[in-house]
Amino acid sequence: MRKVYIFILSLLPIIAVAQPTVLQQFFDKLEKNTLQGNYSFTMQDNASQPLTYKGNIVMRGEKFVIQMAGIKVSWDGKILYSYSEDTNELTLSEPSKQELTEANPLLYAKALAANCQITENEKNEQWQIILIPQNKDAGVKNFTLYLRKSDLMPLRAEMKETATKKTTLSLLESSFTDFLPSFVIEEEGAYINDLR
Repeated sequence: MRKVYIFILSLLPIIAVAQPTVLQQFFDKLEKNTLQGNYSFTMQDNASQPLTYKGNIVMRGEKFVIQMAGIKVSWDGKILYSYSEDTNELTLSEPSKQELTEANPLLYAKALAANCQITENEKNEQWQIILIPQNKDAGVKNFTLYLRKSDLMPLRAEMKETATKKTTLSLLESSFTDFLPSFVIEEEGAYINDLR
C-alpha cells in the first residue's frame, strides 16, 4: 500500500505539468473555432489625447480578417491582403512572422508567450493573464489579456509599451462559431498591387 501511495505522489508533478494553462486552452480554442466580433482599438499616451478606432475581426488559428476605417487586412496563411477603400487598391504580400504578429494583438500574445513570465489570475468571473517579456528589448513592458472565465472569450487585450504608452483592444459583441470563413479578399475592380 505504501508503494502505491508513493507512486501516486510521484505522478502529481507530471499530472500538474500536463494540465494546459488557461492561455494555452484559449489558443487551442482559437485553433478549432472562429472568433468574430466588433472591437474598439485605443492608443493612449499621457502626452496626447487617446486615439480610438472601431472595427471588426474574424479570426481562426493564425488566419484573420480585420476591418477598420475603410481598410481591410486579411491573412489566409500564405498571403497578406490589404485593401483600401479610399484608393480602391488591393495589396498582396508575403509578410515576415514579425509583421504578422504586429498586425494582430492576439497573434502578438501567442508569439510573446514563448519568451515571457506568465501569470494567470482569476478576477470577477474573468481570467487576467499577464505576460512579461524576459527580454527587455522586446519593445513592450507587459501584455495583459482578459478572458471571460465561462467560455474563454477574449474581452480585452492591453499592451503597455512604456510607463505612459498603452494600447488597448476591447472586443464587443464577440462570439465563437464553427463557421469557417474565407480569409481571401477579392475586390472587383480594385487595382492589384502584387508585392510577392
